Amino acid sequence: MNKPLISVIIRVYNEEKWISTVLESLKKQEYREFETIIVDSQSTDNTINICKKYDCKIVSINKKDFNYSYASNVGAENASGDILCYISGHSVPFHSNYLGIAAKLFNDSLIGGVYGEVIALPDGSITEKLFNNLGYKKSLKEGTIFEKEIHPGILSCSNAFLRKDIWKKHKFKEELGHGGEDVEMAYRIIQEGKYIVKEPNLLVMHSHGSSFFKFIKEFRAWRSMYSDVENYIKLNE
Repeated sequence: MNKPLISVIIRVYNEEKWISTVLESLKKQEYREFETIIVDSQSTDNTINICKKYDCKIVSINKKDFNYSYASNVGAENASGDILCYISGHSVPFHSNYLGIAAKLFNDSLIGGVYGEVIALPDGSITEKLFNNLGYKKSLKEGTIFEKEIHPGILSCSNAFLRKDIWKKHKFKEELGHGGEDVEMAYRIIQEGKYIVKEPNLLVMHSHGSSFFKFIKEFRAWRSMYSDVENYIKLNE
């Protein structure tokens, strides 16, 4: 198996609760060909002090300049790897072979992007635990899926990988910086003739502690955001 360097890019702002758990999980990865890049939006808590205890490259941006696309692009600009991995400061890789699974998939030159599943963190709400666990069990039954069409949730940057050479051509669109930039990137990857792979064993723990009603509100917002992305793509063919 080829062993590409993976650049793990973590966008953070006041993530002291979970960032050490995230970095400990990375430290225990069996696949060792990776670097960790922290993109910090002027955290005011202990996040950066925690990150300094680990082998990380820390890049700072102004909080007022933050949007998801901008932060993700800054991370990629500071990355040395051929593969970019995007997780958040509260996305904890669940398995010690998390990076190894992704690296193996990228040995196929037709794979342009890879993403996985999400289960709730220990402090996640009951709603998140039920919803995410059902989704994960469904994905396990479906197995590895090679996708050629975009849909809500594809290549979600709470748990996603993509080739850096494709990012260089397209980059994340700052017009979609408040959400949906990852779906648009998935579209560009597919337009390049590559597959997006959904791999259920590429698993992270990630949640926000959302109550039932907040979760429903977020779900509706995601659906609306997807429509905005579709319109953006149509206008920018």
